[in-house]
Amino acid sequence: MRIAINCLKLDRAYFVGGVSTYARGLLEGFANIGNGHQFRLYATSANQGLFESLRCSKNFEIIVLDERTQSLRKIICRSALLSFSEKVYESTSNLVFRAIRELMDRDADIVYTPCTFLQYFDSRKPTVLSMHDIQHVHYPELFKWPRRLSRRITYGLSARHARFFQASSEFSKRDFLRHFRCISAEQIVVIPEGVRVEEFAAPMDTTSLCSRYGIPERFLLFPAQLWLHKNHMTLLQTLKQIESRRGLQIPLVLTGGKYSAASKVLGYIADQSMNYVHYLGTVPFTDLVGLYQKAAFLVMPSLHESNSLPVLEAAAAGTPVIASRIPPNEELARVLHLNLFDPLNQEELEALLLQLWEDEPATVAQAMHNRKLITLYSWDSAAKQYLQLFERVVQASEARGD
Repeated sequence: MRIAINCLKLDRAYFVGGVSTYARGLLEGFANIGNGHQFRLYATSANQGLFESLRCSKNFEIIVLDERTQSLRKIICRSALLSFSEKVYESTSNLVFRAIRELMDRDADIVYTPCTFLQYFDSRKPTVLSMHDIQHVHYPELFKWPRRLSRRITYGLSARHARFFQASSEFSKRDFLRHFRCISAEQIVVIPEGVRVEEFAAPMDTTSLCSRYGIPERFLLFPAQLWLHKNHMTLLQTLKQIESRRGLQIPLVLTGGKYSAASKVLGYIADQSMNYVHYLGTVPFTDLVGLYQKAAFLVMPSLHESNSLPVLEAAAAGTPVIASRIPPNEELARVLHLNLFDPLNQEELEALLLQLWEDEPATVAQAMHNRKLITLYSWDSAAKQYLQLFERVVQASEARGD
């Protein structure tokens, strides 16, 4: 089977987070277990560095397209959005991406896009899309109007034109079906996200980590880009509440790039003199793994996720998890031991933090439980499920004579 993978939209700025982490893990899973299949990965001159580890794989070919022409196509498509018309945007995208569509279609049996929406909508080959989430439907106030417009049009067109969809959780599947009436349940396959277990589980020397970053030996870890939906403020306000009521300062380490919530988050830390909160920005991957292994807990208070890669990464690293009680985390909690809380309830989070911060025996047992079961979420296991999906799609297409 010849599989084209459209990674032209992957942003190199997200090297250690979000969709890029997801895509890189899955692609490495394909490289490990995809013998007998040929993968043609389409990248740009700007983001090709994300895929260096795949260049030595015999079943992968990386096709690099000029970033300048790709940027021009994006500008034209953004201009088409201002028509507020799905038909205009669809026609424009199909026109400017025609050469790329023909290139991908020519040497593939199926086209897979791991990057939330399709770039063009007239593929002659069956398509599979990982839409990930439709956060803009639930929290439109977190997006400026151009982004809301872009999501409404591109996601709507993608829902109508992709042949099949991968959802990372049963919640995401239900969400897609509820908001896109053009999609049937048979078109959506639930395949949970994965984790590179061997990388996060391998013991690391973390002796110099704390001194290099100027952080304490025991701390909470929250690795997330500073987006509003990550809900940093609930965690920060709860820690301040604990300090005011108990005189206890629980150290927190934040990692991730500065985005829409940055000024609010960093401003609050400064205004409240929370010198026990350490914002490290974006850190190298090896240091991030070390922080996972060193942390007393991972804390993930997100308001909305399709699934939670940091939860899986913490489980692989042997770190106990405190996470928001949202549907994807509740699904993971059927297998893993997670400490869940209402993401907007500071009292509940405070009680949980105080309880677990002092109860190391319980947290050690949780970590051991999770380390035993995390292999169920390896990227190799996820890749096998994807390949089974691709095979079914191709066989059905051939049977119809497409």
